[in-house]
Amino acid sequence: MCSGVVASIHQFGVLVDLDGAPESSVGHIPPPEVSWKWLSSCGEALTVGQRVTGEVLGIDAEVRGQATLSLIALQPNPWLAWIDRVGSVFTGRVTRVLSFGVFVGVDEGMDGLIHGPELSQWAGESAIQVGDEMTVQISEVDAVRRRIRLSFPDQLRCKAGAEG
Repeated sequence: MCSGVVASIHQFGVLVDLDGAPESSVGHIPPPEVSWKWLSSCGEALTVGQRVTGEVLGIDAEVRGQATLSLIALQPNPWLAWIDRVGSVFTGRVTRVLSFGVFVGVDEGMDGLIHGPELSQWAGESAIQVGDEMTVQISEVDAVRRRIRLSFPDQLRCKAGAEG
């Protein structure tokens, strides 16, 4: 473990002034290692001047011995809890609409994805907007890659097909 103070926040991650290290040595926390939750910016979870403690993932000799740190390595993986929920149906809000699919919030800061091909079977797919409520089913959970695949429950898929 290694502790320090957040020195700066960038798109490529967070730089940390490490306790007890020479002034030229900094730690780097890559964005995926900042939080288990989806963040559009590391600044959503950390602020300059904040004290942090992380696990050392490695030392980069080419970058003056820069330590790569992980904050999430010291926390339980919340994605593991979702594995037991595969097949369950729930209602969530659309958080993002992209060309390849729609993200639906499954928990605070955690979204599942309904892929485009699944949406093409749904009536009114072009009208889906951020904030819409959708009833979805958890199809697959990949806790390592932090991904939850969603689909429409069979009864909804049948209803949409009958209407169309």
